[in-house]
Amino acid sequence: MREETKTIISDIAERALKTFMQAFLSSISVDVLLGVTDFDAFRKVGLSMLIAALAAGISAVWNGTVTSLTQGGECR
Repeated sequence: MREETKTIISDIAERALKTFMQAFLSSISVDVLLGVTDFDAFRKVGLSMLIAALAAGISAVWNGTVTSLTQGGECR
């Protein structure tokens, strides 16, 4: 694998991780601010992680697509 490709993959993974953390922390903070107590703590955290994982996955696909399109459809 070329060095540029590794750098691009690393960049996309870093962005996805940042998106995961942002979505996870924001969903937990919104939950706390709204005072939702109908669910047990494990379910709340699990749902927050699911939302964050979905956001991170969308971010990774988006960044991969944009990177691919801006490089003419190939990772150099």
